Amino acid sequence: MPRVKLMTYNMLHAPGDRLGALVEVVGAEAPDLLAAQEVNTYGGMMELSRELGMLPVWGPANGAEDTRDGAPLYEHLVLFTRWEPRLVRVHRGDRRAMFRPVLEVRLDIPGAGALNVFTVHFRAVPNPDEPYLKYRELGAFLAALSGAEERVVAMGDFNALPPGEEGGVAAGPERPADHRDAVAGGVVGAIVASGYLDSYRLANPYDGTPAGTLLQRPGARVDYIFVSSDLAETVGHSSIVDTEAVARASDHRPVVTGLDLLDAG
Repeated sequence: MPRVKLMTYNMLHAPGDRLGALVEVVGAEAPDLLAAQEVNTYGGMMELSRELGMLPVWGPANGAEDTRDGAPLYEHLVLFTRWEPRLVRVHRGDRRAMFRPVLEVRLDIPGAGALNVFTVHFRAVPNPDEPYLKYRELGAFLAALSGAEERVVAMGDFNALPPGEEGGVAAGPERPADHRDAVAGGVVGAIVASGYLDSYRLANPYDGTPAGTLLQRPGARVDYIFVSSDLAETVGHSSIVDTEAVARASDHRPVVTGLDLLDAG
């Protein structure tokens, strides 16, 4: 059995009136580390923390990508953990490009050593008046990761599709060319080229059938758990959770990956 279970989950403006469903989804998987996106308030984070029995690490948004009733709606990052963090950094990055920061948390896993965990939520919308925003966000993300030389996990909603997996619904032709390129494999391809591995594909080699994490867009996989190459041999399993509770809780399916860190020494 894996010694550490990771989970990434876009919770769709959480918790709102879906606290019970969200807790049901997460509780059924019982992760040790949960990277949550779209937690809309500090109070909501604390509600989730109490119900899940996990420590929260808060990554406040740079700005609002969405609105509700004409008011800005802030989508914050949270890492929920079963272990006390050793270090926390909020990398604000390129604020003109990034609605959310890169949240960095370093932990000492009992009996297995250190782990560097990064949580992100990349932008979904382009801005025709300011090009290459997703690539600028990518650059800030990779710069943040460069400070951790080994045993890196990067989890979140990248709002981008895996290259070479046909069937995912890419950005429409009305979107700027640089945004379409970033979504249709550019962002994820660059992350993999930088030495990080898509843990889901490491455990589930592509067989021609695209996997999807967006409930409303079959075959569109935008949520990932990337691991540095020194953790490749520790990946025991990875799956996309698809249950009745998932359908009630959010518009995303969560991704889980198990690591046997004892084998990493």
